[in-house]
Amino acid sequence: MAALAACTSSAAPADTNRAASNISIKDHWERTVQVPVNPDRVVVLEWEGLITKSMRIFGVDGALVGVDSATKKMGYRGKLVPSIEKATELGSPWSGVNYEQLAKLRPDVVFLEAWVASEENRKMHQEVITKIESLGLPVVVLLSPSNFDQPDIKTAWQHITITGEVFGKQKEAEALVKRLDTGLARVTDRTKDIPAAERTPVAYFATTNNVMGAKSIQSYLLTEIVGARNVAGGGTFITLSEEKLLALDPDAMIVAGHEGYLDLNLIYGGKHAGLNWANLAEMRAIKTKRLVALGYDEWRATIETPIALLKMAKLAYPDRFADVDVAAEEVTFYRDVYGLDDAGARAAIEAQKHVGDLEVK
Repeated sequence: MAALAACTSSAAPADTNRAASNISIKDHWERTVQVPVNPDRVVVLEWEGLITKSMRIFGVDGALVGVDSATKKMGYRGKLVPSIEKATELGSPWSGVNYEQLAKLRPDVVFLEAWVASEENRKMHQEVITKIESLGLPVVVLLSPSNFDQPDIKTAWQHITITGEVFGKQKEAEALVKRLDTGLARVTDRTKDIPAAERTPVAYFATTNNVMGAKSIQSYLLTEIVGARNVAGGGTFITLSEEKLLALDPDAMIVAGHEGYLDLNLIYGGKHAGLNWANLAEMRAIKTKRLVALGYDEWRATIETPIALLKMAKLAYPDRFADVDVAAEEVTFYRDVYGLDDAGARAAIEAQKHVGDLEVK
């Protein structure tokens, strides 16, 4: 398959003499935003990384001039989107946006991914949006895929299609979404006929001490695509103790690098990393070594989701996916989607093991 990425390194904007005209973008904040055609200075404040990664794949990440603090320090995304290294760090709605620095960057458009789990969250983000717009800057707001009433991967893909609209890369966005949906279908084709009574009970653990509840996009992927049963209840991030996790006693467990990648050897070795895993040695999934670790970014609803789903599906249903070499599939994915060579693909995969803020004792 030909690589979807427009190039293998950071690209300059396709049209540095863009016309002084606008296009209308309908965003997730239920607004229509006027955005300059072919923007060549863009700020992105996001969680999942869908916008910056899409820019990289579309060959327009040279337009990136500012990013949020989390993206700036996330070594993994920098491996995929080299422009992040040169982009200015601007904080976030949660830690505070550096509006003075933002104004100095003179961006043509600001992308803002909002995490809105409460009315308080919505009010905070609205204040940020209003402040940015008061600087004369258009803001395209996209919601986190876990913030919709009914989680659905299509809401994540809207980050890709809207980014494509802004940059005039609709065909590239369509091709990327098709490639990702094909990856999801590879899993559902093998799991869709599993009866409810035979679905594997799985805990979706997210460092440092949470499981992903039914309202999260992660639970949607686990239950609707992989066809497993989430042992957690409602909610998004559900904080739990060692006792509660032991009581859930799942057959298998996904370990997601929310605060940082957690190597499975730390769990099997009984280390204290988020939880004291020595106290959980009798949990069924640990005793039978039915765990899989997802990288710092791939556990999110993002470009790498098809690979994460293969890992999850092989964990839940090893017999159905016995013929799938996930490691080889992973290299192929990075080659196809990002246009990397083998060495670049393996470097990006290794960078997923970013420890982040996870402390190990």
